[in-house]
Amino acid sequence: MNSNKSNKFTLISILLVIIAFILFLLSTFLDQYLFQYTMISKVITFTGLILLIISWAIYFMGLKQIKPQTTENVITVIACKNCDYREERPFMEGDYVFKEIGKCKKCSGTSYIYAIYLVPVKK
Repeated sequence: MNSNKSNKFTLISILLVIIAFILFLLSTFLDQYLFQYTMISKVITFTGLILLIISWAIYFMGLKQIKPQTTENVITVIACKNCDYREERPFMEGDYVFKEIGKCKKCSGTSYIYAIYLVPVKK
């Protein structure tokens, strides 16, 4: 789904660039061959510049909206130093192996992070 959004923004941006390029060619033609249309030529050039700026904004705003899909699941294993109690939970920022967490839920001993591992998520 994200690639469809990306493709739409890219196509719109490319279309606006092509229109701006055509406007620039028209403006050049008016400047060189039809001198009485100089003011119209300037307006057309300005419009082409505006279209280029809009196409740039659309393209980069479209890229910002696309978020990468998470394809991994990090698990933290918490164990007790005194008993055989183990618990798994999602990884949290700041977790590291051998970090003391608090008291064990089973025996009130010291709990610590025993392991951190990655479980790949199937697409």
